[in-house]
Amino acid sequence: MHSLIDKFITGALKAKFITLAATLLVIFAGIIAWRTLPIEAYPELANPQVRVITLVPGKGAEEVERLITIPLEKEINGIPGQTALRSLSLYGLSVVISTFTDNTQTALARQQVLERIHQADLPEGVEPHLEPDVGSLREIYRYYLSSPYYSAMGLRSIQQWELEKLFRQVPGVIGVVSEGGPTKTYQVNLDPSRLRAFDITLEQVFKSIEESNGTTGGGFIEQNGNALIVRELGLLKNEDDIGNVVIKADAQGTVTRVKDVASVVIGPMVRRGQVGKDHQDEVVEGIILLRRGENPSQVLKSLKERLPDIISRLPAGVKLNPLYDRDQLMRQTLGTVGFNIGAGITLVVILLAVFLVDIRSALIAASVIPISMLIAFICLSLLSVPANLLSLGAIDFGILVDSAVVMTENIIRRLSNEGRDMSVQERLLLLTESSREVGGPIVFGIIVIIATFMPIFTFGGVEGKLFRPLAITMVTALVGAGLIALALVPVLCSLFLSKKPLKEKQSPLIVGARKLYEPSLRWSLSHPAMVIVVAILTIGMSMLLFMNLGSEFLPHLEEGNIWLRATVKPGSVTLDESVKVARQVRQVLLKFPEVKQILSQVGGPDDGTDPARFADQEYYVDLLPAKKWRSQFHEDKEKLIKSMRQELETIPGVGYYFTQYIQTTLDEALSGVQGSLVAKIGGSDLAELEKLANQIGHTMAGTPGIVDVIVDPLLGQPQFVIDINRVAAARYGLNEQDLRELVEIAIAGRSATKVIEGERRHDVMVRFAAPYRSTQEALADVLVDTPSGQRIPLSQLASLKQVNGATQIWREAGSRMATIRANVRGRDLATSVSDAQARVTKQIQLPPGYRVQWSGEFQRQKEATHQLAVVLPVTLAVIVTILYLASGTLGGALVIFAVVPLAAIGAVLALHLTGTYFSIAAGVGLIALFGLAVKNGILLVSFVNELRHEGLPVEKAVSQGALTRMRPVLMTATIAAVGLLPAAVSNEIGACRWGVGETKFD
Repeated sequence: MHSLIDKFITGALKAKFITLAATLLVIFAGIIAWRTLPIEAYPELANPQVRVITLVPGKGAEEVERLITIPLEKEINGIPGQTALRSLSLYGLSVVISTFTDNTQTALARQQVLERIHQADLPEGVEPHLEPDVGSLREIYRYYLSSPYYSAMGLRSIQQWELEKLFRQVPGVIGVVSEGGPTKTYQVNLDPSRLRAFDITLEQVFKSIEESNGTTGGGFIEQNGNALIVRELGLLKNEDDIGNVVIKADAQGTVTRVKDVASVVIGPMVRRGQVGKDHQDEVVEGIILLRRGENPSQVLKSLKERLPDIISRLPAGVKLNPLYDRDQLMRQTLGTVGFNIGAGITLVVILLAVFLVDIRSALIAASVIPISMLIAFICLSLLSVPANLLSLGAIDFGILVDSAVVMTENIIRRLSNEGRDMSVQERLLLLTESSREVGGPIVFGIIVIIATFMPIFTFGGVEGKLFRPLAITMVTALVGAGLIALALVPVLCSLFLSKKPLKEKQSPLIVGARKLYEPSLRWSLSHPAMVIVVAILTIGMSMLLFMNLGSEFLPHLEEGNIWLRATVKPGSVTLDESVKVARQVRQVLLKFPEVKQILSQVGGPDDGTDPARFADQEYYVDLLPAKKWRSQFHEDKEKLIKSMRQELETIPGVGYYFTQYIQTTLDEALSGVQGSLVAKIGGSDLAELEKLANQIGHTMAGTPGIVDVIVDPLLGQPQFVIDINRVAAARYGLNEQDLRELVEIAIAGRSATKVIEGERRHDVMVRFAAPYRSTQEALADVLVDTPSGQRIPLSQLASLKQVNGATQIWREAGSRMATIRANVRGRDLATSVSDAQARVTKQIQLPPGYRVQWSGEFQRQKEATHQLAVVLPVTLAVIVTILYLASGTLGGALVIFAVVPLAAIGAVLALHLTGTYFSIAAGVGLIALFGLAVKNGILLVSFVNELRHEGLPVEKAVSQGALTRMRPVLMTATIAAVGLLPAAVSNEIGACRWGVGETKFD
């Protein structure tokens, strides 16, 4: 191994111009790779999912679950590769979510689900459909329409029929969700008294309209040698056409039309939600969805290129206003990352210049940073791994420059000490020897650091998807840094440092450090037992400190916004009442000058892609940069949120949950529910589930550190039940089908046909006018047509009563469940959850058949910790083996490995002093720290062994070796810590504090 390293260094120096040419080629290829490399905010976090959405207007949650959700679950369950099956049943909507293993092709999964749902035993006319093939980070662009001339309904039509079509033509866009604004329909509002007067049944009206809208062809006729195609045009065009549809005609030729028994008007479809912005209660928004697996940067670029053309096609007076642009977050985050990188590199160069007291040497060593990063970009492109903002922002340039520092420092030291009186050729030989002297320690050190990253490649789930790109980036950059340090750095030193005699300049820092270190070293070598005891005690104390640090799953990327989820009580609140509450919330938040704009979403879109009740509200709160906030918040978002919560609590009957826009999708990817901490209670009875959920939610709310507790209600939806009396119905020759159609058409309304206006299609809804279906008395008086021609009041055929029903029904793994969502602030996640679990176990007795499952970030943290506990010992054994190969003796390997617990002392102390919880991200930083510490240990021990081979006694070799290697070890440790300092203290958009893990004691 050592001979190969020596040959590589010697060959690079002999063919220095080839080495320089190869470097230029790498730089050119790296720039191309960087320009074409996909960059995303987060990697795709969720496993492939297929959502089956079924709209069943008019049916309550219980009927939706019984008739739609359960049959679909029965068929979809057990598809190969399936890992989870969840569902939600709401009024008029069923959503079944099937999750698959990460390596499952979504096209295959969707095909399998489609095959299964066609086999489900569903009611006639029910048509399930699949949500577009999107990932967890589905939304890349959001906008709203405004106009002083068009109504909200007109803007909704433009959005639904014009903009959706245009945006879907952008490559990579899989769908567009239209939300807000009423959907245009033609409404036939029947008058029951007129139906009686004209002796017309509801079924006659419905079928007449249904059969009166169509076209046909009559072949062609010949005329003067031309073929004239015969077309019969019978399409309905407007309200007058619908009103003139003939229902019946008697023998005397008297015609009864629709307008004789009903009013025909244009009105809104029954809505599932409403969107507001700032001081407006009604706006129309569009949400552009990214196809799973697409490059978001490229799709956004294509979208921006098409946007001017799309805007030019809007009617005069209609304006498209952007609300959220993922590209803006990425640009801001890249700016933050770029600033941190620039500051880190600058600090590294300054420190190198201070330590080496030579700007040329500092620049030679620092040249490794950009070139190694370009090598990493080339490797990422070859491996088809997109770069993400987390992996780019967490790179420690101090570690990358470490090998070059060791190489440069050794060359300078030997040229200064031994090469003053040599010729140029002799100095080149000495430079070659100096380079070869540290080549082995550099290579083995890099191998050790790469080995420390191996546990990251074993991570599964979200943490694996987050950190594997980081590990790949770091490993490839380290390999590149090593190659540059072994090949390019000696060549550059030969060109700029060997032409003239080199005089080593002593840095004041090194001189001061040596004055402190030398007597300490002598004392330590004279009292080895005491030093070992103190080291063991210090390690023990740091372990105790570590046990009390607290832990969390992951730090969060600062997005520059707040995503606020509000739940209005009671859960049966109407849309109008919920809109009033949303207006109050927006007014309160707009009082904060830190807020740029607010978008509120009450309920969900009409297509069911975002299932929500009227009581469910979401707010996108766009914030100014933190540096522009009022001084009282000290650029701390937690303080801003606390102040907002205090103001919002003046609105009664509303629960709040604060998170961020992208973070909420991460939470849902972790648990299936939008919450960083989620408690799920499984069972069968909804009333018992809700009672247990309220008890557990109350206990969680009383646990220190757990905030924003929201218990998702299951019951509390008032329902008006029409219970058929089958004996009475049979007496009049009626069956359930007859009465079901009456309820569905007369009361709920049903589309009889569609009016086609160019490319737009609008439903023609047939139902009783509002006064005849809006009260219990009116429903009781609805007349039912019988086969004998009699008309019987509905109250004689069924009992009508008001009951309390379900607002929503969650299911997972074939069982009903209740959910409690919460956040953790002011305390670490693991301790807070453990405390809450203990309290729930002590205070709440679960009935037989009921169970509590804690999920979200806590579950992922627990699984990742257990995985690390298995993988880490194996990795440490691999490191010891590498050290044995590097040192040649087991004793030497163990001596070098002893720096690992010593390095942890500084890391634990830094976490404690900065109030940083230990997380998976901090663990990744600790792993990198261990690799760097071991690399310095190799550097020191290998030099001590060389001195011993030269005949020096052990103590003399250790003393001289430690003093000689003090400067490179101090430089690498200091530079590694300072290289991450800008990222550690940043709180701008895109900042992400990974944990202070670079402080160490060797």
